[in-house]
Amino acid sequence: MLYFLTHVHTPDATWEPGVEDRVEAWWSEMAQRGLALDGARLDMSGGAWCVRGKDKDAVVTDGPFAETKEHVAGYDIIEAADLDQAIAAAAAHPTTEAGAIEIRPVAPGMPAPELTEAKPGHERYLMLVCWDQHDDVEIRAEDLPDDGEDPMRGWLQQTGERRLHGWQLQPPALATTVRRLDGTTVVTDGPFAETKEQIGGYDLLEVSDRAEAIAIAAAHGLQTRDLRPVMG
Repeated sequence: MLYFLTHVHTPDATWEPGVEDRVEAWWSEMAQRGLALDGARLDMSGGAWCVRGKDKDAVVTDGPFAETKEHVAGYDIIEAADLDQAIAAAAAHPTTEAGAIEIRPVAPGMPAPELTEAKPGHERYLMLVCWDQHDDVEIRAEDLPDDGEDPMRGWLQQTGERRLHGWQLQPPALATTVRRLDGTTVVTDGPFAETKEQIGGYDLLEVSDRAEAIAIAAAHGLQTRDLRPVMG
């Protein structure tokens, strides 16, 4: 099963020495075990942009989709046998020492993404699709629209290869958050923050610049789109 890991921490988080080396070690171990498929840190210094509305009516504002104490700072996509294995993988990540990792199952049907190098002269952005979610029922394969009825079909065709991968996530009620407090791993049910809008899906974009990323987000048209630059 695929899981989307959202890494969050406060901007003034205190990290133990050698954290970057330990992140690399975590990634290498998870990749060797066949768990880690893709992931990246997000450029917190580069800001975030929130896009609401569609095309010419889209409104772009500086800042994330919700004001929270902890900021989204990275993501990973892993393939685990079950939630227990996903929790164990998240608990081993250094993010839990100064923040938290939200684990969300990916809805059925997503092809496993492949980790690739960015094209020269291109930038990558993580687009988080967020909305006020009230349905706490697990999404099943039979609940998803077929290609002919998919409301995002036109956007997917228009975006083409500029969208590397992405998918809908299971509802926030199925989220699990992992933290480490006083050296002890603490696992709680639910998302990392109680906000009106919650992350409901994601898309990884590879574009020439921020303006192109915003144009793609504006053409999406559904719910709120939160854009974050990916660190190279």
